[in-house]
Amino acid sequence: MSTATPSGRSASSTDAQNDIHQDPPEGAGNREEQLLRNDAETGSAVVQSEITLVGAPDGIVHPDEEEGLSRSHFPGEASTLGLRKFRDHLPMPSVIRAWERPRGIPVSVSAEIAKVRHHADLPLVDAWTYEGKMPGPTIEVQSHRLVLIDWRNALTEDGRHSHGHQDHLEDEPAGLPYDVVRVPPHPSGIGETIRIAGQPGGMAQEDHGHGHLHPQPENAYPRLAGTDGIRAATSVHLHGALTDGHNDGWAHNVMLPGHTARCTYPNRQEACTMWYHDHAMAVTRFSVYAGLAGFYLIRDANEERLRLPAGAFELQLMVADRNLESEPGSPEDFRPTGRFLYKQAGIGADDTATEIPVTGPFNSVNGKIWPTHRVEARWHRIRLLNASNSRIYRFALYDTTDEAVPLDTNLASNPAGGFGADPTAFGMDRKSQALVVIGTEGGFLPEPVIAPNGVVELGPGERTDVLVDFAALRGRTVELRNENATNLNPRLGQPDATVMQFTVDKRQRKDPFKLPKKLNPAYYRWRLDSDGAPVVGPDPVKDKIEDVKHVWIGVIPPGTRGNVHPQMWELEDVSHLAPEEIGDTEVIRLSREGGDPLILRAGPKLFDDAVRILLAEKDWAMWHVVHLGGPAHPIHIHMTTFQMIERRSWGIAGGNVPGFDPVTGSTAQPLPLPGLVPIDAITGGTKETWVVRPGEIVTVLGHFAGANGSFMYHCHILDHEDHTMMRPFVVLPASIMAFHGGHGGDHH
Repeated sequence: MSTATPSGRSASSTDAQNDIHQDPPEGAGNREEQLLRNDAETGSAVVQSEITLVGAPDGIVHPDEEEGLSRSHFPGEASTLGLRKFRDHLPMPSVIRAWERPRGIPVSVSAEIAKVRHHADLPLVDAWTYEGKMPGPTIEVQSHRLVLIDWRNALTEDGRHSHGHQDHLEDEPAGLPYDVVRVPPHPSGIGETIRIAGQPGGMAQEDHGHGHLHPQPENAYPRLAGTDGIRAATSVHLHGALTDGHNDGWAHNVMLPGHTARCTYPNRQEACTMWYHDHAMAVTRFSVYAGLAGFYLIRDANEERLRLPAGAFELQLMVADRNLESEPGSPEDFRPTGRFLYKQAGIGADDTATEIPVTGPFNSVNGKIWPTHRVEARWHRIRLLNASNSRIYRFALYDTTDEAVPLDTNLASNPAGGFGADPTAFGMDRKSQALVVIGTEGGFLPEPVIAPNGVVELGPGERTDVLVDFAALRGRTVELRNENATNLNPRLGQPDATVMQFTVDKRQRKDPFKLPKKLNPAYYRWRLDSDGAPVVGPDPVKDKIEDVKHVWIGVIPPGTRGNVHPQMWELEDVSHLAPEEIGDTEVIRLSREGGDPLILRAGPKLFDDAVRILLAEKDWAMWHVVHLGGPAHPIHIHMTTFQMIERRSWGIAGGNVPGFDPVTGSTAQPLPLPGLVPIDAITGGTKETWVVRPGEIVTVLGHFAGANGSFMYHCHILDHEDHTMMRPFVVLPASIMAFHGGHGGDHH
């Protein structure tokens, strides 16, 4: 039996069982309900006619004969990067409410090829999706209610129109839906190479056989070796889940089309925002860029008690930067084909050749470049996810109603906030009190916090739960911007600051929501006592953790020991050894308060090296990440959640920590004790991903209880993860660990 779906395609009974929903606005009256229509492309609820848009006229609905759909487009605004902004309505993911099915009946989610349109002025193109949408359906579950999910791989060349609900064991696995190119190092230096890689557009050089390249367009670049041979093999990771290792998306456990992995998620966690994405070994960066990602929300009684904005007033925003392929021509002649382009800046040559992690000039939200969204003048809940491969975002809201920055005026973002020498010029109005943070990756904060300086910073993989009172912006046009090394009216090679637009209804609304003073009665801020032991509750004696395992990780700058990539070393405490036993290479010496220096020696470095971090289930462990130089890294640890309990910094502005020798990978003398850095209320929330900056030592504490198996930790810059910055660790029951040949952790 088939049912009609919002996309107009036929769905199997498996689709119907998935209970895919879209909510109308909570509390909407009959008059508003009749004004709601279903956006056929996105399935989202859109209020039309009654809402007067400020800064953009009413939606223009015109048919799309290719899809058989009606689409809501807007005239938009000009940009300096060749596409108009705010042409598309923000799509919202469909929803699978897992609790509405009988217990034991699995949810089925297929990775499949589908036609998507990344911008109103671009053609339909193939993309890798979950359930035919980008992002995939949001899976909603209830805390402490177990859910089974069948993750299916239906990414086949013959399955482009079958939508995944059939076997594909004999079909050819699909290749990437875009090209991967490497901009060769420019003679004038790395800065120019990065600028070229950041320009909109480009294409892959065509090989006409026998390795012969005929004259190529000026905007054509060599393919990254081997990428045209990548075929779809998937392994789904539920990022943030407390589940056993065989459900965690182990990178080696990939499956080809026609295969299904059934995973069990106990959901023994508080209400939080998670996401699922592909985690296949060595190619995660390509499959996530292709579109394999979606939200996963846990709900609980405490969240229900808070009566937060819901339905149409609860938004999920998956933000990612992307580049677009263009037709043959000059680099300045940008005529996009509609496909993404994975365009990297190359550095080095021959044995030292590598690439800088990919970034793009365009920001997409839920698969659309620079969308717009009409909102009522009332509180909204916004779940922000940075799904970029490598870009770190600094989100801020701007009232742009009276802003008039000429297109020929280029304004760079300031580290202190705002754009240009005068952040108030041209009518720029930054709303520094607008983003009220209520939660981090692992759940709610104890109380609402206004984002410091109006900015929410998110590295790749991080999520933040915020509230915005649009009643304070009634009748205004608002823009979400990225203030991290971006530009307004960027020149070619510069990333655009715009993320998306909100247009706020000018009518006053009766809003039942009141901002609560307290959010999470279960949250307690962990701390270190005077002896350096963690205390995880109000009682300094009963809640003191006496037996804590220590794990030391070194983030090593590129160029160390001849390695062009940044590295991640597991460090072993060898302070007890005689100097002649320690050696002179790959040894990190750190000063300690009131004692002898800590001496750490490099151990395993690559994913397939021996496993050295072994924890007994129910262990408490402090992970110490020592960043010795290079770029900032978002570090993600699987299996459990943590609190950051200490942050120190040597205060370097760039480069490597003074005293670290990249030739030997060592510090000849103990590095001075770095100064303490205050941990703000947001960073101190329950998390599993943190941006660690050069010159920092970050210590996080976690309780490794409730799951067992093999897990991973890694940098969430996906190019780094796929190269040299991912390692395994193991959690086993203590009774088994006793026979394992040695309990891990103490040697770190």
